[in-house]
Amino acid sequence: MVTMVSACGTAGHHRSNAHDAFYAAKSAQAGFTEILSKRLRPQGVRVISLYPPDFDNTDPLSEEWNSTPREAKDALTAQSLVDCILFAVTQPRDCFIKAFHFEQV
Repeated sequence: MVTMVSACGTAGHHRSNAHDAFYAAKSAQAGFTEILSKRLRPQGVRVISLYPPDFDNTDPLSEEWNSTPREAKDALTAQSLVDCILFAVTQPRDCFIKAFHFEQV
């Protein structure tokens, strides 16, 4: 199970202009996925949470998908999020990667 929480769900995060209700919802989602991870692990279900800041979200069917800059100085991209998810779900079944936290540029 993969869930996109958001950096806004991280305690103390303040760099987004998101509405207060969004911060509250993402904090609740972070807590919920934490509990799900602990409860579902005995059944072998991996719960992976992503905590990205704002990121560039190009259409995966467009030509931009393969040409979007992905250097250290660039904003996080949807492609990088997909790569992290694919990495996590292809790990052996005993590898429980619980979360990916991303730095904001």
